[in-house]
Amino acid sequence: MDPDTQSDALLRAQEEIRELRITIEEMRATLERAHTEKHLAAQQAAGEAALEAAHLRETISVMREQLQTLQHEKQDAIQQAATKSFGDIQEFTVAIGALRGQMEQMRAGHAEEVQELRRSARDENRLLEETIVRLREQLEVQHGRA
Repeated sequence: MDPDTQSDALLRAQEEIRELRITIEEMRATLERAHTEKHLAAQQAAGEAALEAAHLRETISVMREQLQTLQHEKQDAIQQAATKSFGDIQEFTVAIGALRGQMEQMRAGHAEEVQELRRSARDENRLLEETIVRLREQLEVQHGRA
């Protein structure tokens, strides 16, 4: 083989190696950004879930206090006003039942939101892992060709 042809082939090979290294570095940077974004999204979701949980706990606490207040008012009303009708007592009972129903709905809604966040995080993680595998395979294929 002529020395110029060998030199050209060597230069082309070196250029291809340089380009592959640049591609690998770019892919590493992209993977790192994706990992960072995933991590930040998970942190944000966890923070939001924690805030929502704290808000729900506070709401439940307030509702419990309101329920206790209503129960005391009910007892006082029964003791102080023996002439009150049976209908008034039923209204208090309905109000208490409605508050309990609302509390259960809030709990169920929160549990569903948490499950959805977990499913979403698992799905995102699976997709990222699949992407990593595909990128590795592509690198291996490209490296195998070189």
